Amino acid sequence: MKRLLLVLTASLVPCFAELPQMSDKTEWLGYFVGWEGRSSDFGIGADGESLLHPKKSGKRAGHKELKIHYIIEEEVKGKWVRRQFLKEGGLESETEKGLDPKKPVVLVTTVTGETKVEWTHVVARGKISVMPKILEKKTENKVRVGMEFALPRLYRFQEEPTGRELKKKVGSDYIKAKRLKDGKSVRVKFHEVEDDVTSEEFLGEGASEIEVKSEGILGNSVVIENGRDKAGRIDVKTKGPLYNSFRMTWMANEEKLGTKDCFVTFAVE
Repeated sequence: MKRLLLVLTASLVPCFAELPQMSDKTEWLGYFVGWEGRSSDFGIGADGESLLHPKKSGKRAGHKELKIHYIIEEEVKGKWVRRQFLKEGGLESETEKGLDPKKPVVLVTTVTGETKVEWTHVVARGKISVMPKILEKKTENKVRVGMEFALPRLYRFQEEPTGRELKKKVGSDYIKAKRLKDGKSVRVKFHEVEDDVTSEEFLGEGASEIEVKSEGILGNSVVIENGRDKAGRIDVKTKGPLYNSFRMTWMANEEKLGTKDCFVTFAVE
């Protein structure tokens, strides 16, 4: 089977000139592989960024997609540093390009510092599962891997909204999660700006699963779930109110990384 080498340019702009197009459908131009579903489309781009497109009535809405990044971090002098894909050979796959592949899709990423990670993607019944495995590690520093899910800017206000305006606009939006430490279910509504989802009271020690429901993503729910037996940890990272945007990061349990139980599953429901 021919080995495909997906090359990243210095500015991380996809380079498709030497690769055949995955599909003649315009919405799939520039993707390496993709899957079409009833509630969402999921595609892996040749720039190393994946996109999850929520759908309504079978159609995507503009600028509502979640950006999904493959994370490899190295502990340097007590701080975790995110490593970047190599400009050449940073992203490889032996999988054939195409739409709705039936077999698992395997990517291999290599980052600065020469850590190489394999990511196996399995799509079934509308859910995407990704299992990471370290293939090569040359650094003596600790390395951790995971995936980051970045929501788009869900709402825009010309001025700071009043509590009444905010509740009217985003009153049905919420984050619901199961805490990792004790399995307790917690819930924060977007308009309850006094509640900090990252605090110890809520998800300060991480979650095993998270559901985000918002009219800003077509009224759909995005669900992210840990693998089996505490195989990882999901954290929410905010830079202001939830109605703007936020990120969710799943990091694999270092002791379980590479086992069959260490994976993350996500879907639009």
